[in-house]
Amino acid sequence: MSDKCHGFRSRIVDSFTGTLSEQDRRELQEHLSVCPPCRDYLQVMKREDASLAEYFAGIEENMANRQERALQMIERFDTNEETNTIWRRIMKSRYSKLATAAAILVLAAVALIVLDGSTSPAYAITDLPRQFEQARTIHVQGWNHFPGHTMPDGGKIPPTEINEWIDVENGRWRRSEVGLTVNDKDVRVAAGETVSDSRIEMSIDHTEKTVTYCRVSPYRQKLGMRQRSKLLAGQLFGDITQLSNSRVVGVEQIDGVTHDIWQSGDAHGWRWQQWLSANTGRLARAQVWREVAPGQWEIAADYQHIEYNAEVPEGVFAMDPPSGYTAANTPETAPFRELDDSYGGYTDEHYNLQCGAKIAFALADSSVILGWQSFDHESKEPPDVLFEDTTFGGPLPKLPVEFYALKPANESSDVIYTGYHLGQTHKDHRFIEWSLYVPNGEPPANIQTDGYTILYRWNLEFEPRWTMHVPVMPEFVVETAEEFDEWVLGAMAELSEDGKAPADVTYQEVIDLAQQVRTSVAP
Repeated sequence: MSDKCHGFRSRIVDSFTGTLSEQDRRELQEHLSVCPPCRDYLQVMKREDASLAEYFAGIEENMANRQERALQMIERFDTNEETNTIWRRIMKSRYSKLATAAAILVLAAVALIVLDGSTSPAYAITDLPRQFEQARTIHVQGWNHFPGHTMPDGGKIPPTEINEWIDVENGRWRRSEVGLTVNDKDVRVAAGETVSDSRIEMSIDHTEKTVTYCRVSPYRQKLGMRQRSKLLAGQLFGDITQLSNSRVVGVEQIDGVTHDIWQSGDAHGWRWQQWLSANTGRLARAQVWREVAPGQWEIAADYQHIEYNAEVPEGVFAMDPPSGYTAANTPETAPFRELDDSYGGYTDEHYNLQCGAKIAFALADSSVILGWQSFDHESKEPPDVLFEDTTFGGPLPKLPVEFYALKPANESSDVIYTGYHLGQTHKDHRFIEWSLYVPNGEPPANIQTDGYTILYRWNLEFEPRWTMHVPVMPEFVVETAEEFDEWVLGAMAELSEDGKAPADVTYQEVIDLAQQVRTSVAP
């Protein structure tokens, strides 16, 4: 960052107070149009400003909870009924509530830190993902429920057990799986588990009592670990980008320790609750709820036991079939499951067309890298001819079905991500196109959880009468050159016959391309 940027960042801060002159405002806008780091700084400051505004607005909303919690602490250490009654009258008084708001916040902090014996600093709900990411091992136990569904006789569907492990240090994980089939006469619950240890995965079907093995590549194993961690974090916390919008809805004792109950929700009828130690912010329990009818909520998952950095008991990652189960194959005869096998697509046997998305990654600047393919089995033209005139940063190749753009899955957004060619790889007689998609505006705040939908066009002499809906959900956000090399170039090498990524695709070249595109479309 240059000395010039220091001055403009001061103006960015001043812009939120409305004290900038018209000339300063114009100069700031001109600087922002050519300085990506300062634009990023502006976005950070916008989020901070919004968070502060919401926080102070929420003080009044959450005052009752803060008051009650402070009173509970006082009553635990002062059994004088007259004193407690006076405190309650003061803190519940309509006229004194606002005047004593700051005092209540201080009192609550003192009650929790001094009276409850805590010497820890105040925690933040947004620290949860960091605790999760830094853990050596993660273990959760609980129950899956089936909101909105009942047995044919109207009774509740019995819950299925959750018992999951993630061993980050050794690249191992064990996850619980459940499926539900409902019709007028029957309800079937299919419970299973997947155990991954090194480069072998064992799928256990507890309903049919069978076991199936498969082998995976080192990249596929590493990505599977990351995917599992991301999925479990979503189950426990919901949308982590919205954790700052959580609020305390109650207090509960767990094993003699006071825990705050935090709650958040989304616009799709889901709600998350976390039980956090009032002293340390450590997560002890989590629940997921679903709104099955207006105002009617039913529990979907209850994670009753959550622990970090626990020693893994012997046998958790054992690859032997459970007693009484039949193995369909063995680790030695297991088929090889590559990255290419993990992503679906569309196949039209009538027209002999096939297309689909392979894998996607988001970048820190909101652009998206997508690997995809499209081919016509009846074409007499060699597939590589379609890539002859492509250049880095140029138009996409005219494949039979061209994924020319992305749009946010959130239909309320009119932002379009236009595609640009990065490179191509070749494996098993199939070409994979690697494209960069750059937005023409500010993406929705929840883009990382809602994902994208592919916009496509036909490059054929005829146009099939069927339509596709191809969703894209990036694996995660790639923020550094090291992550780019590990994950993006790693995926390209994985989907390449020679195990190499295109030589001219680098992190800096891609970032520069995205910036050039933004500058060219800026108003």
